[in-house]
Order: sequence, then structure tokens, then C-alpha cells
Amino acid sequence: METHPSILGLPRKGPARRSLFGPVDRVQLRADCQASLQRDLDEASRRWGYDFVADRPLEQERFHWEAVPSAKVPLPYRPSPAGTSHDSRECVADEERVPLTAECSAGMEKTPEKDDQVRLKRKQTNITDFYQSKKRVVGKPRKSGQ
Repeated sequence: METHPSILGLPRKGPARRSLFGPVDRVQLRADCQASLQRDLDEASRRWGYDFVADRPLEQERFHWEAVPSAKVPLPYRPSPAGTSHDSRECVADEERVPLTAECSAGMEKTPEKDDQVRLKRKQTNITDFYQSKKRVVGKPRKSGQ
């Protein structure tokens, strides 16, 4: 099989690549991301009156921050210690009643799945399904522009 030269007359050197703007400068990219993150963090600190790095409220009168015991915090917002595995947690949360691990849910009854072959085909919709079509009365003249 004969190879075809490219449109520009240059020989192909391999598969097409998505490098539109040249190679990525990793150091510059990291610096830009860090600067953007710091800018966002400073803006959030000014907006909410809270130092997110030091994890303490700023001296401000706009908001009153108070600590909440972790037992009153909903489960998704509770901090989890690093390295804690799911095995050390209890199988069912008190408030949630949801199994936390696959081992805990092994004894539960499965819901039967719907049979895919029983499904009915959906009808192709027409634009007239969404509005009431109006019929023109034959005896009346047409409006101008129609």
C-alpha cells in the first residue's frame, strides 16, 4: 500500500498529536496554579472572615464563628483521620441507616432488576405534540406576510 504525503508536502512522522501550543512548561504551570490557589484562598478569607490555612476565625464583626461538636455535624462533613480504613467503622451508621462497607451489605436482600426485554419502545415525538395545532378557517383571508 502506498503512503500518501501530507497536504503540506511534509512526510508524516507518526500519529497526529494534540499539541497545539507546544510543550507544557511544568514549572510555570505549577507556579500559575499556586498563584491562582493563593488568590482564591485570600478572596475566600476576606469574604468569610476565616483563615482557612490556620483554621481559625479572623478578627471581624461580620460573622460570628463558633465550634460545633463533631457528633452534631452530618456524616459527609465530619473529618476522617488519615489512614482510617472502612473496617474500623461500624457497619450501619446510627442516623443514616446505610451500610458503609461491602462486607456489611453482603447479607442484605437485593432488589430484583427490571427485565430489559419487557420495556416498551418510546414513540418518536413530533413538534405538534407540544402545542395545539391551529387550523385555518377557509372562509377568512390570510393575514399579510403569510
